[in-house]
Amino acid sequence: MKKYKLKKGILIAIEGIDGAGKTTQAIRLRDHFTQKGFDVNTFKEPTDGEYGQQIRTLSRFGRHLSPKDEFELFLNDRIEDCRMNLGPALTKNKLVLMDRYYFSNIAYQGALDLDMKYIIERNEAVAPIPELVIILDVAAKIGLSRILHSRKEEHNHFEREEYLDKVRKLFRKMEAPYIQIIDATSDEDTVFSKLKNICQSIIAPYSSEDDSQIDLFEAIWQKGNAIHLKN
Repeated sequence: MKKYKLKKGILIAIEGIDGAGKTTQAIRLRDHFTQKGFDVNTFKEPTDGEYGQQIRTLSRFGRHLSPKDEFELFLNDRIEDCRMNLGPALTKNKLVLMDRYYFSNIAYQGALDLDMKYIIERNEAVAPIPELVIILDVAAKIGLSRILHSRKEEHNHFEREEYLDKVRKLFRKMEAPYIQIIDATSDEDTVFSKLKNICQSIIAPYSSEDDSQIDLFEAIWQKGNAIHLKN
């Protein structure tokens, strides 16, 4: 199989509420682009590092911290992730897929009334802005049902319907040229097909493929400015 290279590192984040299908689709995208010959790294946040483990403890046993202190855990986890994982991978011109990124902080801690502009500013001071953010949109009831029935898991302290309704609304308010919101209520294959086509359009202008392969890609996506919020 021919190896294809990127002219620069490409960062794509898959976002959405719990149960939207982020992990499933991130894995499918990784496998797809690996089979195409790209060098792909997939990372998940929270990480398995020191701060990520503290966040997981909160999800299991209770969110006893203030929204700001909870946010600081996520931010420290991300700083470590950028230093150890994202930064090195992007420097090596790899395709980097994120299963959650700082847009989750904007929505999840924003739903606890932490200032969203503050969250954005703190994150964009330490973490690279992605070339693409895909928000998988499902109703809270659907996400929670998937967790309970498909994943056979009990709901944790981040997974409460009223809270996730607020989180979803904040995800849907996010607006930037690099953000795409996709209806994720349909079947897994249909959602993946949409994601694959969007991602290919982002990768195309940076890829060193020959003409026969370039034909596989669709319209070129222009990277926009930093995220802002709808009124």
